[in-house]
Amino acid sequence: MKIRKENISARVQSALKKIVIDSDYSHRDAYELGAKIIASGDAPKAFSQVESNATSKKTIKEAECKIVEERKQKLEEELRNL
Repeated sequence: MKIRKENISARVQSALKKIVIDSDYSHRDAYELGAKIIASGDAPKAFSQVESNATSKKTIKEAECKIVEERKQKLEEELRNL
């Protein structure tokens, strides 16, 4: 197996936030689950299934909006405290 060396840590972190928010999974569980999917060779299939499912797309978008809203509120609070 050839290992590609890429800096994907930022993408992994945002993807994990999408998966973990409002779920029973911890970040550790999500990493382990992702590693098992990759190791089984089903990662491209799993990714395409998630991308083609309208319900999962909606859930991911809602999670993204929640992350952005929480960040916005935190920044607004920091601004008020200045």
